Amino acid sequence: MALTALDRRSLSQMMVFVAGEIVRREAELNALDAAVGDGDHGITMRIGFEAIRDRLGLLDPETSIAGILRESGGAFLGATGGAIGVVMGKMLMAGGKALQSVAEIRAPEFRLLLTAMETSVATTGKVKPGDRTILDAIHAAAAAAAASDSRDLDAIVDLSASAAHEAARSTADMLCRVGRASRLGSRVLGHPDPGATSFAIMLRAMHDWIVKDTQS
Repeated sequence: MALTALDRRSLSQMMVFVAGEIVRREAELNALDAAVGDGDHGITMRIGFEAIRDRLGLLDPETSIAGILRESGGAFLGATGGAIGVVMGKMLMAGGKALQSVAEIRAPEFRLLLTAMETSVATTGKVKPGDRTILDAIHAAAAAAAASDSRDLDAIVDLSASAAHEAARSTADMLCRVGRASRLGSRVLGHPDPGATSFAIMLRAMHDWIVKDTQS
């Protein structure tokens, strides 16, 4: 049976599941970053999502969807450093602000969430699609969700995750226009952007949780 909505309990469980997948993929993300940066992106993502997992475990069960996203963003921001810590933290908090007073996340709310995330990352990072950043994956996911008229949350998350994955892969063909990696020129070619890859992993893990939950 297709899942049509996430309540606050389900969202919290999903975020914990996503955290587990990010932790599992730490070495892969570090290896991607080693080709174009310091090789610590996976470490930062693991620390941030472990902080999210720990924070969610302490929250009142009645915490709203907006509160869960805001607390997740604050936990990530507080536990990590560097550009990705700020970008990810503010992105999640922006998602919480966009879903203020929302009791359930259905397909329209998920579209709104992705749009808020895209706007936040573009503003915080001063980047645009094509700059070879996490924004490329977020933009693709948001565009795919917006182009679909499905009311099935499972289908929208699946579609968005696939779009983010393809966009992350396509960053291997892009030159970096921002940040320290921009100084590497053509040496970045052939290596997908770690941030875009992380976001694609997050969305795919969200869908994997939905599939697991509906089958249990």
